Amino acid sequence: MSPKPVYQEFCRDQAVPAFNHPWWLDAVCGPDNWGVALAEDKKGELAAALPYHIRRVKGIPFLLTPPLTPYLGLWRYRAYDSLAPADQFTFDRQVIPQLLEQLPGHWGHIQKLHHGTKNWMPLLWKGFQAQLRYHFVVPGLSDRETVRRRFNRSVKYSIKEGEKVLELEESSDLNALVSIIEHTFDRQGLYAPVTLSLLQQMDGPARKFGDVQLLLARHQDGTVHSGVYLMHTEGVTYPITAGNGKGARESGAFPWLMWQAIQAGAEQGSEAFNFCGSTMPNVAPVLNGFRALPVPYFEIYRARYRWATPFLQWLL
Repeated sequence: MSPKPVYQEFCRDQAVPAFNHPWWLDAVCGPDNWGVALAEDKKGELAAALPYHIRRVKGIPFLLTPPLTPYLGLWRYRAYDSLAPADQFTFDRQVIPQLLEQLPGHWGHIQKLHHGTKNWMPLLWKGFQAQLRYHFVVPGLSDRETVRRRFNRSVKYSIKEGEKVLELEESSDLNALVSIIEHTFDRQGLYAPVTLSLLQQMDGPARKFGDVQLLLARHQDGTVHSGVYLMHTEGVTYPITAGNGKGARESGAFPWLMWQAIQAGAEQGSEAFNFCGSTMPNVAPVLNGFRALPVPYFEIYRARYRWATPFLQWLL
């Protein structure tokens, strides 16, 4: 029996976030380009899962975090949280090797783990290395006024200026979003990682099975200055992709739209807004302006051959 139906039931029973559900992985990877390893505890109960995305580069298989996906497994059953720390350590030492043994052949493995995964030592013992990364999270969305009051002066000013010239539009216009994403990357001389075909492939299942919104900041002259695609899952709202068009800096569109997105998350019952974030010196200070808290997580990687490790590190 394929492990995917079993994993689907595991996701539903163990409250796994939408980004790691089979329907999401089908949408962003393709049904044939992902799999999952499963492990049982001593009682024979399904206890842990490790989904993975298979991507071939010139025919060479790699296991990578999928596009538009902030993190991918490792997931443990709910009972793990009630175990004593020593028992959690023993559980990980016994279960994680079981998961790794089921992975298909590959030349390299890169995976962003959920920030709730604190112990990756059994992965270290199997040859993995890790980079420490950071999500930027705004907590306490139920008290929106306190959230806004914490913003720095620059963000508050941009929101105030945006209120004069911008209107919020909930849309399904993926073309408008892709256009401003391309503008964002073109301005930096970079290739946009998000394409219209990828968004179209993701959008249908996301609207059918998930809780998503596409928000646009439209200027009073009719042009779109900023856009963001939101996912609300397990009490957290994520801007999974966003962009700024021409004129966004002058209108204060990005801070204004992020404030609208934070409020949209609160209306959907989210308690936190996860910018996902970046350690880049020109991005992290912007997110700090929203008083988003840096939350560490591990990005693990392992090359089949030691000489290929620098190539994997280049991909990180």
